[in-house]
Amino acid sequence: MPEHFLSSTGADLFRPFTGRHRAIFFEVVTELYERTLGVNADYDIVLDRHRLNDIIVGTLSTNKELIFRDGDRDADLDDLDNDREYADRVRKRLRDHGVLEDYNDAAHLKVLWRFTPHGKRVAKMFSETRRKTSLARQRGVRSCKAALESFVANGNQAFLVDAYEYAASIFDDVTQIADLFADHQRRIMAHQFASSREAVEGYLQGVRDFEKRAARYFDSDNIYNHASDIIDFANQIENLDPKQLAATDRLIADENPALEDEAKGEPLHRWMLQRIRRIVESTRDIKHEELHRSVGEFSTKYAVLIGRLIKLSASRSDDPIVRFAGISGSAGDAERDRLARELAWHLLPLRADVTDPNDIKLAESAPRHRTPTTIVMHEPSPQDRLQALLNQALTEAFAISSGEVLDRIARAVDLAGGSTSLLSLPVADARQLLAALSAVEAIRSGGGESSLSISRSRELRSNGVFLAADHKISERA
Repeated sequence: MPEHFLSSTGADLFRPFTGRHRAIFFEVVTELYERTLGVNADYDIVLDRHRLNDIIVGTLSTNKELIFRDGDRDADLDDLDNDREYADRVRKRLRDHGVLEDYNDAAHLKVLWRFTPHGKRVAKMFSETRRKTSLARQRGVRSCKAALESFVANGNQAFLVDAYEYAASIFDDVTQIADLFADHQRRIMAHQFASSREAVEGYLQGVRDFEKRAARYFDSDNIYNHASDIIDFANQIENLDPKQLAATDRLIADENPALEDEAKGEPLHRWMLQRIRRIVESTRDIKHEELHRSVGEFSTKYAVLIGRLIKLSASRSDDPIVRFAGISGSAGDAERDRLARELAWHLLPLRADVTDPNDIKLAESAPRHRTPTTIVMHEPSPQDRLQALLNQALTEAFAISSGEVLDRIARAVDLAGGSTSLLSLPVADARQLLAALSAVEAIRSGGGESSLSISRSRELRSNGVFLAADHKISERA
């Protein structure tokens, strides 16, 4: 069973990030992560105690205003005027609470400092709040698609695992876009506009700003442009050779035993592809639809706001509702109650027609009339059953299929040298007679599928059994 994150950490791991100086500790940890492990890290840095204190002092000098004035006093840090001493106490507190640790470095023959494994995770989380360039870049959905495409082309199991891990951030990508729009909406709606013209200009400025930052996520980087490709690649992978997929599952299980535990006996490739499809489809059909709907609703709300501003401007701010709100806001409690009663007196109806309760009578529902129905079951007699069996036997005895009719006619045509007539067909027994009587209908109903053709003669003839207009029957050319 994997070890839980909090089970192996100290109880006070997050304590430095509380209290009045919490923002300083946040900035120090974030700056250390960016300097040592971030995108622009200096990988040649030797983080000894002196260099670590320099970083803390530099962070303190630019963020002193972040020390909060409210909250409980911090006896160790509140009254310090020496930045070096402040930095030394910050370093010790981060070490004591399990964020940093010191170790003996054999290469430099000195004591250096580094993040603990859990401190590194916390610092990475803090660092993500600074990375503005990572905000809403649809990186997860594009990376997932590229990894699936690479697996289809090369068959390397590592690409399938990468695609599964990238898919985990797809929903978060679209959520970041929604948060970006919500921030854009808050900034516009919280601004107070003096006139409708200023409101329109502010709205258009906001639209231009949002278009620069996020418009591409509705067209070129739209999840709809990538989701269908991801689902197509997933379907292609499931249709690969089962032996190849079984070998891929074994390699993934050997390299990633945690995934095998999560799959709970299901083939790993199928389990991962199902998860990828579910994430992509849910993001496309739910979250992205919500984003489109919120954009449309915001445009409608803003149009209503501009309309109200235009109305106020036209009435020169003499709107009765605005005046009543102003009077009510400046009045005392007693005066406000009087105004409310006066308003209710004028708004509520003065007359209401109410039905007299004595005129209300409860009607009883009439009983439902049922027509008596008697079902008489007739038990067939032995004679009736015998007659039914005889009728069925006669029907089956004189029933002949169109296929059998055509076969009999074809044999007769072959024996006659390729051509015969209706009245020349054999009628020696009952089945031959039935075939002759059904010949015309069977050949015509066969259409182009039959190899026989038939043409009628005007002459009536008899073959000794029945009288009919003769027909010439021949093989189709």
